[in-house]
Amino acid sequence: MLPVYLLEDDDVQRKNYSEFINNSIMINDADMELKLATARTEELFNTCVSPEKAIFFLDMEIDNNNTAGLEAAERIKKEVPLAQIIFITTHDELSLVTLERRIAPMDYILKNKGIDSIKKSINNDIALAQNYFEKFAHHSQNLFNYRIGSRFFNVLMDDVIMLFTEKAAPGQVTLVAKNQRSSFSGSLNSIESVYPNLFRCDRSYLVNLENAQTYDGKNRILTFIDNSTCKVSFRKGRELLGILEDKDN
Repeated sequence: MLPVYLLEDDDVQRKNYSEFINNSIMINDADMELKLATARTEELFNTCVSPEKAIFFLDMEIDNNNTAGLEAAERIKKEVPLAQIIFITTHDELSLVTLERRIAPMDYILKNKGIDSIKKSINNDIALAQNYFEKFAHHSQNLFNYRIGSRFFNVLMDDVIMLFTEKAAPGQVTLVAKNQRSSFSGSLNSIESVYPNLFRCDRSYLVNLENAQTYDGKNRILTFIDNSTCKVSFRKGRELLGILEDKDN
C-alpha cells in the first residue's frame, strides 16, 4: 500500500486536508493510506523511514519559516527515489524556486484559490499519482532496483539469478546476476513483496526460476545457468516441483 504524508502546521487546514486526502483515496479506489498528518518536519522524517515511493503533501511555510517545506522536499528527493511531491501554500512566488532546485513537484496548490479548489486539486493529484505508480509498477516488473548508499541501481530481471542472505551479515542482501554480483542493505521479505515473480525456495534465498537449469528433487538442489546452486527447503520443494511441471506442460 502506497503511503501518503501531509505536512501542515495549521490545525484546521491539516484536518481539512486529511479529510480531502482520505476521501480522494476512497473515491479513486486507490491502494494508498494516509500514514501521517503532522505539523512538524521532524515527525515527518522520523515516521517516513526510507520508503521507495510515497506521496507528500507539503505546506511551504512551517513555524514562520517560508522555505521549510522546500527544504523538506529537497531531503525527500534524496531519500525517497520515487516521491511525488505536492505543495499546498500561499507562497506562489516560490514556484520558480522549486524548478531551480530541481524538485519537480507534481502540483503546486495555492491556498488563496479557496477550499473547494484545494479539494478538487487534491482529488486530481491522488488520481494522477495512482496512474503514475501503476504505470511504473508495470514497467518495473522487468527491472530489479536496489540502492547502495545514496546511489540507485537497476538490473534487467532476465539477468537476475538469485538473492540471498547470510547469518554472518545480517541486514545485507547479496544479488547474483549474469556477470554481476552486488551487496546492499535490505531484507528478502521486503524484496519478495515487491517482486512476486521471484521464488522463495528457502528462508535465505529468492531465485529467478527462468534462469534455473536443473533441479535435483532427491537432494533438493537447484542449479542455475552460471552453475551456482542453492538448497530448497522440504516444504518449498513440493511447490517448486509443481511450478516446474506446469512450465513443462
